[in-house]
Amino acid sequence: MQPGSNVALQEPATDPEQEAWRRLTTVEARLEHQAGQLTEILTTFHKLRLYVEQRAAHTVPRDSGPTTVQPADAAQTPAHSDPLSAQSFTRGGDRLRPAPPDSFDGEREKGRAFINSCDLYMSLTPDAFPDEQTRINWVLSYMKGGRAARFAARTLRYPNSHGGVPRFGTYAEFRTQFIAEFCPRDEKRKAATTFETSAYHQGSRSVDEYIDEFWDLAEEAQFPDGAQLVFRFCHGLDPRIEAKVANIVEGRPSDEHVQEWIDAARLVDYNTRAHQDFRSAVTKPRTAPAPVVRNPGAPAAFRALPAPPPRPVAAAPSAPTVPASRPLPSGVPMDIDLSRQRSGTPIICRRCKKPGHIARDCPEQTSAP
Repeated sequence: MQPGSNVALQEPATDPEQEAWRRLTTVEARLEHQAGQLTEILTTFHKLRLYVEQRAAHTVPRDSGPTTVQPADAAQTPAHSDPLSAQSFTRGGDRLRPAPPDSFDGEREKGRAFINSCDLYMSLTPDAFPDEQTRINWVLSYMKGGRAARFAARTLRYPNSHGGVPRFGTYAEFRTQFIAEFCPRDEKRKAATTFETSAYHQGSRSVDEYIDEFWDLAEEAQFPDGAQLVFRFCHGLDPRIEAKVANIVEGRPSDEHVQEWIDAARLVDYNTRAHQDFRSAVTKPRTAPAPVVRNPGAPAAFRALPAPPPRPVAAAPSAPTVPASRPLPSGVPMDIDLSRQRSGTPIICRRCKKPGHIARDCPEQTSAP
């Protein structure tokens, strides 16, 4: 066999090896392509997640630019570990979700609570309200019934007839008009008038309930802290608690600071209730256990039985009292015939049994043999 023929026979042996390398290269290229597609899918999913979270918090989605997907073990710890920090409120996974306000129907007694609830929600989620009109329209979306719904409809129709200019330029203007339309009128005068009556007095309520209403009236009436406010607080407080606070020798609250009187009243009320609970627990009567009757001859299951309680014994009826008769004078014999005569009974003779006479005057006594 010639040398050249040996080389020709060995060349086909290298074809499978080259084919394997070619296939391996193709597989690697496809894997890289699939890895790129998977990265794009994860990026799109992450953007959708942010969009859904922003929609849930009433946030207009913003373009956050390209997002790089990081593995789970590469997540970094936030700089602020305080759960109430601003960063913890705005992170995608840990965003604060306060409760939205209830629907409002325009009732004046509920207006103050509604607008306060709206202000609280917007202060906790500032990123959800990028401009003034967003805040106004968000509040209008909860005004769904009665006068509130008509007010919202007028506000939303206003730009159509005024060249696209909104009815309220700022949220402060909207809030001022809302208070005028839906909050109790002249709250300051009404609160000041209530202080001149006994309607705010504690009465049968607890000290905490009285203090809550007192603070509301003081804020609405805009009374400054001082002797006048302390006087109104003491005037409405339970007289028993007020007397105990006023008689404190050491550490008596100042007559110029109502908060010191409030703290002292709460302490006195707490001590009084604690003392009453203690006395009621100590003086509680204890009932003695019933005696046990033991019968040696009875079976084991019936040897120790509690004695039945004694039956109440009915008291014997008392005999009716009869007034004593007046005694007869001594030495005067009783004349039965005379007593019968006085009482109207006919006189019967004992001898002849005939009426009209007595035995000593009987005519038949002489005719007897």
